[in-house]
Amino acid sequence: MSQARRIGWIGLGGAGVIFSLIISTWFSVSAFIDPLFPYASYENDIYIALGYLVIFIFIGISILLGKYRWLGFSAWIIGAAFVLVAARTTYLALSILTLLWFLWVSWCIGDAAIQRMIDPRDISDGERAVLAIVLGWGVLVVLTLFLGLIGLYQKWFFYLLFSLAAIWGIWKHGSWFSRWRPELIPDSWLGALVLSLLMIIAAGIFMWALAPAVRYDSVSYHLAVPARYLEAGRMIELPESFQTYFAHYGEMLYVIAFALGDQPLPGLINFSAGILLVIQTYYLGKRLGNQAVGWIAAVILFSLPIIGIESATTYIDIFIALFVASALHAAILWSQGNGDKWLLLVGLFSGLALGTKLTALWLLLPFLGLIFVGIPRKKGVRGGVHPHAHPFFGNVLSVAVIVIPVLLLWSPWLIRDWLWTGNPIFPNLNPIFQSSKWFDRNFFIFQPTLKTFQGILYFPWLGVADSHSYYHEAPGAVLGALPMLSLPWFYGRHPLGRKERSLFLVLFLASFAAMALLFGFGVNARYLMPLYPLLSVLAALNVAALGQLLFKWRKFLGVAFVLFGVVYIFSTRLAFTVRWWEIPERYPFQVWLGEESPEQFVDRILPVYGAFEYLDQQGRFKVLSVGNELRLYTNSEIYGVFFSKEAYQVLHSAASADELAQNLEGGGYDYILIYPPEQEHRPEIYTSPALNQDFFERYTYLEYNQRDVFLYRFIVGNIVR
Repeated sequence: MSQARRIGWIGLGGAGVIFSLIISTWFSVSAFIDPLFPYASYENDIYIALGYLVIFIFIGISILLGKYRWLGFSAWIIGAAFVLVAARTTYLALSILTLLWFLWVSWCIGDAAIQRMIDPRDISDGERAVLAIVLGWGVLVVLTLFLGLIGLYQKWFFYLLFSLAAIWGIWKHGSWFSRWRPELIPDSWLGALVLSLLMIIAAGIFMWALAPAVRYDSVSYHLAVPARYLEAGRMIELPESFQTYFAHYGEMLYVIAFALGDQPLPGLINFSAGILLVIQTYYLGKRLGNQAVGWIAAVILFSLPIIGIESATTYIDIFIALFVASALHAAILWSQGNGDKWLLLVGLFSGLALGTKLTALWLLLPFLGLIFVGIPRKKGVRGGVHPHAHPFFGNVLSVAVIVIPVLLLWSPWLIRDWLWTGNPIFPNLNPIFQSSKWFDRNFFIFQPTLKTFQGILYFPWLGVADSHSYYHEAPGAVLGALPMLSLPWFYGRHPLGRKERSLFLVLFLASFAAMALLFGFGVNARYLMPLYPLLSVLAALNVAALGQLLFKWRKFLGVAFVLFGVVYIFSTRLAFTVRWWEIPERYPFQVWLGEESPEQFVDRILPVYGAFEYLDQQGRFKVLSVGNELRLYTNSEIYGVFFSKEAYQVLHSAASADELAQNLEGGGYDYILIYPPEQEHRPEIYTSPALNQDFFERYTYLEYNQRDVFLYRFIVGNIVR
C-alpha cells in the first residue's frame, strides 16, 4: 500500500471518529437544552449542568497538568462518599449490606463451579471473579425457579440457604483474597482517568438505584410478579396481565431480592449488573485489543445513557446483556486456544440469556454461528472435551456442549408457559399455537417491512441524531456516539494492526446481522443492549487507534483528543439527566440523603399510589383498571384493560351499561379504577360506549377521587360487592 493511500485511509478513519464524537456531543447538549415533548425542562436543570461542569473542568485541569493521581484519588472519594451518605439511612444501609451478601454467595457458588469446568489458570483473577459472579447468578436463578415449583418461596428458607452458603464460602474461599491481584486497579494515566469518569457516571446511576421502582414495566410486572410469587409461597399463574407470563430468569433475581430484603435491593442488583457488564466489557476489549482498548470500551459503554437507565431501574435487559457478554467472553477465551471446555460456559451463559428473554435468541445466533464455523478448525487444542474423537463426531460433541445447556436452561420456561397458556413461547407465534390467553392480534412475528430496512440502514445516524425513534422512553441521545463510533472507519488500514482490522470486520458484520434479525421483529434500542458491550469494544478500537496516532505525531494533539473525549462524556451526563422527567430535581437526592421515605417518593411520582393505599386499607379486591396497568404497590388484583384479555372483553363486549354491569358481576369485580389521562392517550383501548354516566350513576359509588384517579365501588342493585 502506497504511503499516500495509507495516510488517506487513516485520515478518513480519524475524521470519522472525530465526526462521530462531535455529532453525538451536539445532539446530547441539544436534548438537554430542549427535550423532546412530552419531556420537560426544569429550572433545576441548569444547576445539574453546572455541577457536572465543575467536576469535568477539574478533570480537564488535572489532564493539562498531568496530575492523574488527583483523578484516581478523587474517584475513590466520590465512590466512598455516595455509599457512606446512603448508609446513614438504616433501610438503605441494610440493602447495601444485603447486596454484598448476595454478591459474596454468588461468587462462592460460581467460583466453585468454574473450578470444576475449566482450568482457572487460563484467566486472570479479575476475569475469574466476574465470570464466577455471573455464573453464580445463573445457579441461583435456576435454583429459585425450582424452589418456586415445589412451593419453597419462604423468607426463612432463603435466609437459611444464603447464610449456610456464605459460611461455606468463607471456609472454602477465605484464603483466596490473600493471593488475589486485582488488575482492575489502574496503574496508568489512562486507567486513572477512566476510573474517575466511571465513578462520576456511577454516582447518578447509584442514586436512582437507591430509589423505589416507578418505571412502567417494573411496577406492572418485573417486580409485581416476584412480589406476588413470594406472597403465595410458590410460583403461581397470575392471569391479570399477559405480561405476568414473561417473568423468567430475570425475575428470579427479584424473587431473591424480595426474599432477602425489600426495595431498593432489586434496583441495587441491577446496579451491580451494570458494574459487572462494564468489567466484562473491559475484559472483552483487553482480549480483543489491549488494556487501553479495554479501559476505553468500559467508559464508552457506561457513559451510554441507555445503559445508565437500565442499570438504575429494575428492567431485565441489563441481565440479558450481562449473560450475552459473558458468553462472548467465554467464546473469545475458547478462540484464543484455552480449550473446548470453555464452550460449556458459552452454552450455559447463552441458555441463561435465552431463558431470561426470547430476544436474546436473535442476538446470539450470528455469534454462535461463528463458533460453529470455527469448531472444525480447533482440532487438537489442549484441554478439549474430545481429544481422541473422530473429527466428525468431535465436531458434533463440540456443538452439543453448547446446544444441550442452552436447551436444558431454556426448556423449563417453555414447559411452564405451555402448561399455563398452551403456547411455549407465549405470545410469540400465537397464530400457530392458538393460545386462548392472547388477543386476536400478532405479536413478535418476523415481518420485515420497508420501515424495518430503513431502521437498520439509518441506525448509525438516527441512533445518534434521533435515538428517540428507537427508544421512546427518552427524549433522545441515549446511545451516545456508539452507533456511529463503532463503524469500521479504519476499514482500509487499522493502525493497531492487520489482525485488528480483520477481527473488527468479522465482529461488526456479526453485530449487524444480529441487529437486522432483531429489527425484523421490532425496532427497539433496548432490545439491542446485549450488543452494546461488543460495539463499545469496536468503538474503543477506533478511538485507541486514533489516539495512538495523535500521540505519536504530536503529544499536544493527543492531549487535545483526550480532552475532547472528556467533553463527550460530559455531554452524555446531560442526556442521562433529562431522561428522568418524573421529578424536577432530576435525581432522587432526597431519597439518597434520607430526607424522603420510599412511600413519599412513590406517591409523588405515581398518581395511582394513593388509590392503592386506599384499597389496601379496605381489604383485598378484584379491580377493573381503565387507564392504569400498574400493580406492584397493592395487594388487590389489578386487571388492566390494555394487558388483560379478560378485562378487555369485559369492557368491550358490553354494548350498554346493563351489559357491562353483568360482565363485571360475572367476573367477580369489586372496584373500577379510572385514570382519565391515559384514557385520553389510548381511547381505542380505554373507552367504551357502555362506560357512560348512566353506568356510573346506577352501578357504582365513587369512594376515592384524588390526583385525577377515580376509584368506584361496583354495586349490583343495592348490594355492594
